[in-house]
Amino acid sequence: MQLKRLLALALTAMLGISACAASATPTPAPATAAPPTTAPASASAGASESASASPAASASEAPLQPDPAEAVIQGIEPGADITFWTFFLSPTFDGFIKDTIDRFQKTYPGVTVHWEDHQGTFQDDLKAAFAAGKAPDVMNLSVSEGWVSDYASKGLLLALDDKVPADVQNTYFPGLWKEQLVGGKNYQFPWYQGINVDLINKQLFDAAGLAVTDFPKTIDGLQQICQTLHDKAKTVCDIRLTVNDLIAQMVYEGNVKPIGADGKTFTFDSPEAVKWLTMYRDMVVAGTVDNDIITNASDRTGLLLFSSGQAPFYATGLNLIRDVKANNSQLYGNLAVAPAPIGASGVVGKGLHAISVNATTKFPNASIALAQFFTNARSMVAFSKIVSIYPSVIKSYDDPFFSSTATAIEDSARSTAKDVVSHYADIVPSMPVGVNKADVNDIVLKAVENVLFNKADPQKALTDAVAAANKLIK
Repeated sequence: MQLKRLLALALTAMLGISACAASATPTPAPATAAPPTTAPASASAGASESASASPAASASEAPLQPDPAEAVIQGIEPGADITFWTFFLSPTFDGFIKDTIDRFQKTYPGVTVHWEDHQGTFQDDLKAAFAAGKAPDVMNLSVSEGWVSDYASKGLLLALDDKVPADVQNTYFPGLWKEQLVGGKNYQFPWYQGINVDLINKQLFDAAGLAVTDFPKTIDGLQQICQTLHDKAKTVCDIRLTVNDLIAQMVYEGNVKPIGADGKTFTFDSPEAVKWLTMYRDMVVAGTVDNDIITNASDRTGLLLFSSGQAPFYATGLNLIRDVKANNSQLYGNLAVAPAPIGASGVVGKGLHAISVNATTKFPNASIALAQFFTNARSMVAFSKIVSIYPSVIKSYDDPFFSSTATAIEDSARSTAKDVVSHYADIVPSMPVGVNKADVNDIVLKAVENVLFNKADPQKALTDAVAAANKLIK
């Protein structure tokens, strides 16, 4: 385990990749990502294949021209000067971001946009900026990590339902517009989506006598396949919990009802919750999962471990297959994809990334216009042609690109993406009034780690966590 951890950290240093979002929250990996200047330790010294542009990457290189029809937000403040922060998009997507900002400024004359990309320190930077009263007007937030509801519950984001025209709201898939509601209100424009999958190392599956089709269809099958891989291939599973939003993971995977029907008490110590946590505890006790990954704060550590060829599978988005290809072309040739297993809730998952507006911006209409512009149909199609991400806007899928033939494994979901994305929904209930979701998550994380690593009883740990969380309710 320690050797794997050291290797993963070494790979991180070599590739210059900082902490990123959760496994369900990957930032897009480019179709044209350059291979690392230093090959990972596991890469074949003679490997010659590098990450080259796929047809998708070259399908739309010319910047889109301004179209007056894109100006759908009224009342733009004269001379508006706004700042936009993104997460892990530079330098790879500099061209797309800058071209889109240029088109926006021509569509809304008089508005000036300043763009900054923040990476591994994004959340620390944003929290510090809010504390100093210097937070950006518009910001790219992770939905799958729960950042939108976290900041909204603190009163830091602008509610949008009464400020965005209904015909604009209706351009998005309903389940995505309504994700991350706080107090019944929406605080985000849905941005790019991913198709959650598990990347499979066929060589390690072969060593265990397993076929890709043996990968479990449901979460409760993970325990057995990890045991088989441990016993027959002498490897451990590269599984990471969504440490920033454990309540959500309980809900999707375990069908846990975390809050009582009255909306005023926490109930995540139910039999369903205990069963969910016991499954992971049992895998840790059996030694079938990598302890250095399971509660790691960064999903990139697990991805890099998988990319090194030492892990049998890893849950991520199709868009990050290109990272694997760039880091280890030999593994890319032995790669397969399996649909992410479905939890007891029966819901595939929620959205990936969003764009929100600062509650105290001096230019709310201009900020709303920028957030909407980056997430509109034209912008989303252009982004999708660069990298394997998928739009939140229904009309985007009318573009012939989404019915075109895809040859690369990372583009394999293109023709079915609309059906998958249209069914994304946030089924996690809002926190009780006055409760900071991050505080509850901290309590749950401590309980989970106590069970996984300190042999605490799952029922007692969760019941104690519920008691502590209930004290936060005012």
